[in-house]
Amino acid sequence: MTSNNDWYCGGLAFVCQGCGNCCSGPVEGYVWMNPETIEAMAAFLKMPMAQFKSRYLRRVGLRYSLIEKQPGKDCIFLSKNNKGKGCQVYPVRPIQCRTWPFWKENIRSQSCWNEIAKNCPGIDKGQWHTAEQIVALSNGDLSVDQQTTDIVEAALTWISAHSDNAQCLSAVEQLYSDIEQHIAGIDSACDNCGKCCDFDRYGHRLYVTTLEMLYFWYGLARSHTNQPPETGKNPPDGPCPYRQDQGCVIRPFRPASCRIFYCRAVPEKFQNELTEQVLQRLRKLHEQFAAPYYYADLRQWLSSKTPIFTP
Repeated sequence: MTSNNDWYCGGLAFVCQGCGNCCSGPVEGYVWMNPETIEAMAAFLKMPMAQFKSRYLRRVGLRYSLIEKQPGKDCIFLSKNNKGKGCQVYPVRPIQCRTWPFWKENIRSQSCWNEIAKNCPGIDKGQWHTAEQIVALSNGDLSVDQQTTDIVEAALTWISAHSDNAQCLSAVEQLYSDIEQHIAGIDSACDNCGKCCDFDRYGHRLYVTTLEMLYFWYGLARSHTNQPPETGKNPPDGPCPYRQDQGCVIRPFRPASCRIFYCRAVPEKFQNELTEQVLQRLRKLHEQFAAPYYYADLRQWLSSKTPIFTP
């Protein structure tokens, strides 16, 4: 079990993208094999166990580990495919591979998790794992891996349960206020022309976190703003549905990225650095409130089922 003091007490998201990065060198590693896995992999490859051991395993003390390709140190079963790289024995891969990335050294701290996320595109995507499931997986218990929830469903469920949580809403409001104050010292101005809201034409996307969508939907429910196209039928591309002739019609509760981005006067370096600082702070707030950290395109959020908020 885990305690509320653990940084991942609210859970973590991951789904394998089949990229092969965790199976690649150049650092030497060990993939430990137990008798059941050896038997399963040999059967999968239609090979006698003795032949499988001599061809693919090496003895390390009293244990067996998969051999690696030389000189690159990639796993022997990592091969190229039409997606780039892939595992030749994925359906029967070892427990060590099945429990990635929830290894004890990876979940020791948020900084450790963030470090492996740089090379693992499956982190913060796909399936939501609770803290209890994470601990179980880190101990090699695979039974809990079938009990995960889709990250979108987990985030929406959390938002519905916290639709009027004053502490969460106040924390986001304070963050937005701090952004405004930080930018106030820069010679900047926004005339709400709406050009940057045409995402594809302007060449960018608007990503929003779970807590920000809580604040967004809460504000929307209490405003007189017209709703965008029917929920679940928002176009996957094109401009923001809240961009109208008069500009942004949800400006008081717009996400952090909208508050940071200025099409003129504000240096790009300043905006990038501020964005990173805000994202770090948002991440900590998600941990504080045990909120599923779902960071997705606004249009992706709007295409999902909107939680019910009481005006």
